[in-house]
Parts: sequence; structure tokens; C-alpha cells
Amino acid sequence: MKNKRINNKIIKLWDKHYKNNKEVYAPLFYDTFAKNSLLFVGMNPSFSTTAFRTIFKNSDYKDINPKEFFKWINISRHTDLVDQCIVMDKHAYTNYSLYFGRPIQIAKEVNLPWDHIDLFLYRETSQTDFMKRIYDENNLNQFALDQLNIFKETLHEVNPKCIVISNAHGSQIVREYLSKNLVWDEKRGFHWYTGNDSKVPIFFTSMLSGQRSLDRWSYERLVWHIGQAVK
Repeated sequence: MKNKRINNKIIKLWDKHYKNNKEVYAPLFYDTFAKNSLLFVGMNPSFSTTAFRTIFKNSDYKDINPKEFFKWINISRHTDLVDQCIVMDKHAYTNYSLYFGRPIQIAKEVNLPWDHIDLFLYRETSQTDFMKRIYDENNLNQFALDQLNIFKETLHEVNPKCIVISNAHGSQIVREYLSKNLVWDEKRGFHWYTGNDSKVPIFFTSMLSGQRSLDRWSYERLVWHIGQAVK
């Protein structure tokens, strides 16, 4: 299994909350990470059968039914499929330009390899339905906190050159969850994350693409600012 330490923790988490559940999908799993990367952090992986079929149209996965393949009841009983989940998700990263086009472009602009992780690992396209999974009234529930603990461990394993939290609500969650390890740099105009015995520039922004995405001019400023931070 790729990235065995982190992915085994993810499997245990899903077994804790969804053992034998036939409805939920398998979580996002992680490959090994690029070194000294520009790390983009999203809210959670979406799930669209239509999008998957389009992305896999001319690939080795064109005959797979994503809705059935990604069901947790399937993956939990055949953990040898975890690596295939990873390969399929990575194929989506590089072929879903609607969402990943800007991260790829920013990485090119600042001359860094890029990687992507999510705060939460639950596959859900509807943000309304997703929020019901992670909140009890106005507070993050135990399911959410368990995932944030894995997020922090994953962040330390990646050990990136720079971090971009690319979701407005996700940015708020991270600023609260990691508040003790965030330091504002008045001179350079960004935060430093200090939670892994090092100082890493971290930027908080909204989505880079989609309906509520960053406007063109704010996007240009963000790219410039990241470039300055990683020099």
C-alpha cells in the first residue's frame, strides 16, 4: 500500500465511523508526496459520477462504474484496491482542469512541484450535505476532529515549501485549528505555519476555480505573493 502509515490511519477512521456502511464512499487516500512542494489544501473531495466518467473516458478506467467501485463497503473488504483509488484520483487531478488548472499554473509560475490534500476526506459534492456530516449544530463533531488530526499529521509528512488553503470556509477552520502555530508576518504580509519545527509560508484564500472562485486580479496578486514567499 502506498503511504501506508497515513492510509492505514484513514482506513481505521472510516472503520470507526462507517464500518459495514453500504452508502458512503471510500475516503480520499494519499500517494507519497512531492518534496519541497507547493501544497494546496481543499475542503473535501467531491464526487460526481458524470465527472469521473468524463475524466476516465479515454483511460484504462473507462469501464469502471465509479459509484460502485468507490463504495466503502467495496474498498474496506478489498484494501488492495486502495492503491488503485490513489491512481484514479491522481489521474483526475491531472485531467480535471476545471478544478486543478489554476494550482498547476501557479506551481509553474513559482517553479515548484505541487501536491494536493483535503482537510476532510469524505467524498461529497453537495456542500450542504457535507456540512451536516462534520457539524453538530455550530461545532465540529468528532468525525470532523478525527479527520483534522489526520490532516495535521499529513501536513507534517508533506513538509511543503509553501501552503495554500484554497477554500474560504476551510481557511477559517484551519486558522482556528492551527491558531497556536500561526504567526502573522507584518512585513511580508502572510502567515507562517510553525507546527513542524520549521517556518512555512501559509496563505488563506477562497476557491481558485468554480462559482465562488477568486477573481482574476486577486488571483494575480496571490501568485505574485506566493512567488515572493518562496524566494
